[in-house]
Amino acid sequence: MAAPTPDEAGLPEAGWRKWFEVPLVLCGAAIIFVLMGLSVTDALLRSFFNAPIFGANDYAQILLSFAVAISFPLCVLSGRLIAIDTLARRLPVPIQKTLDWATTILGIVMLAYLAWRSFSNALEASEFGETTLLLQLPFAPSYYAVAAGCALSSLGLILERLTK
Repeated sequence: MAAPTPDEAGLPEAGWRKWFEVPLVLCGAAIIFVLMGLSVTDALLRSFFNAPIFGANDYAQILLSFAVAISFPLCVLSGRLIAIDTLARRLPVPIQKTLDWATTILGIVMLAYLAWRSFSNALEASEFGETTLLLQLPFAPSYYAVAAGCALSSLGLILERLTK
């Protein structure tokens, strides 16, 4: 069950959320729109003119990595992280709060670790010149995007916990 929104809980919404969320939603929507247009155009050109877009899969691969990177912090902000709290709800409230803090800290640590590993993979991909097969598009920006998405997610968890 998802956590109630600030409106449902009768709390004022934190001002940082709009500043954090709106650019991510706009960028994510633009990326998905471009990805959709690319896929539809490629399929239509392939079907009707037997002339697909050269490297469409490479473009789609890079665009999808950016869309996924943007979705990480948006999932944190919307409270749509996976949580199984069947047993925790039966525990006393102080223990529930302790477990809530512990899982938040664990989530922050895991996302920070993923950000660090993605960043180091980006450096390696840049150093070794890792690219896509057809168009030779570099993989490093995708790794940087995932690193930024994980770092923003970790920051989002910290801000959510501190403003509760």
